[in-house]
Amino acid sequence: MEILSIMTLCLLLFILAGWIYRSGRSLSELKNAPTLKVSGAVSKRGRVSVLIPAKNEAMNIADCLAPFLAQLRNGDEVIVINNSSTDRTEAILKELGACEIKGTQPSTSATFGQGPSFRYLNTPPTPEGWTGKNYALSLGVQHAAGDWFLFTDADTRHEPGSVDASIAFAEENKLDLLTLLPRCLARGFWEETIQPCAMAYMGLWFPIRKINDPKSKVYFGNGQYLLVRTGHYRLIEGHDGVKEAFLEDFALMKKTKESGARGMCAFGMDIYGTRMYDSFDAVWRGWRRIYLHAFDQKPWPILKCILSVFIFSVLPFVILLLIANRITLALLLCIPILVIIFATAATAYAIVRARKRFSFFHPLASLVFTFILADAFRMAVLKHPTHWR
Repeated sequence: MEILSIMTLCLLLFILAGWIYRSGRSLSELKNAPTLKVSGAVSKRGRVSVLIPAKNEAMNIADCLAPFLAQLRNGDEVIVINNSSTDRTEAILKELGACEIKGTQPSTSATFGQGPSFRYLNTPPTPEGWTGKNYALSLGVQHAAGDWFLFTDADTRHEPGSVDASIAFAEENKLDLLTLLPRCLARGFWEETIQPCAMAYMGLWFPIRKINDPKSKVYFGNGQYLLVRTGHYRLIEGHDGVKEAFLEDFALMKKTKESGARGMCAFGMDIYGTRMYDSFDAVWRGWRRIYLHAFDQKPWPILKCILSVFIFSVLPFVILLLIANRITLALLLCIPILVIIFATAATAYAIVRARKRFSFFHPLASLVFTFILADAFRMAVLKHPTHWR
């Protein structure tokens, strides 16, 4: 029993040291992370082509498009790539005033009136060797003529003035690629509990400081918001060059860093938000796919993540339940650990603009997330195929 107590104390001291290190590193990352704000005084110089892939997005597409159609100017354009939707996506695009791009030959946009060009393209079935999203976007860019390509998803919601702010930031910092992290839009218990947790762990394992360091091999991209200089996009072969990648955003940032061009990841919570998934099952499948491919389907890195989440965010609560009926040094050690855990979770939830009260469910979120990672580990070991919808 004495040996067990000593082992428990050593384990708790290790967990406490780990959390102190984690929290300190996170605060340092937050302090130095680039952050974009929307300002009415900012005005972009380059033209932009906004490209949005859409597959059965009737519930989202109008709300996604409205801010773009209101803020873009002459010479700018919006192109929606309708990827074999079977719902009312195309009908809604027509109702909003979009013109269909017909024919197979590449074309450039025309400017209509005092607003941006607004068009959509229906895609043929995805051929072998491509993911659906990459194929759709590769077709869309053939009809785009902007100085910048802004790739975003239909489940995103953008603020007025966000495009000016992003392009002005990219131009000022001489960037070739800018990817932004969103605020978290979630509904229902499981979304509001798990989504901020999963987003926070992504930030822990892919630190912004290293992503933005040209000398670091760490790379990360967020396909919900990828702003790419057109010349650079062509140089790295765009989506044609990453056609099989399930995380094309990661792949494009990797190619950007390898080419010696300047890519940057920044906080974009004031620029846009996203509701990534709308059910527990979708949350599970979505994050399983993201983490599986974020670590290149390699079992060992995923296993390290599983152990990290379990040891630091689940095990302390298991130990607390086992020793809660008696006052011991181990119980006293649990107190600062729990304080740091909940304080860190609350900070993370606040950063992504999630409701902080759900941070009190961090132990449950971490337990579920451990199983999601374990499922990704299983797929990596068995080399299980994944699919883009």
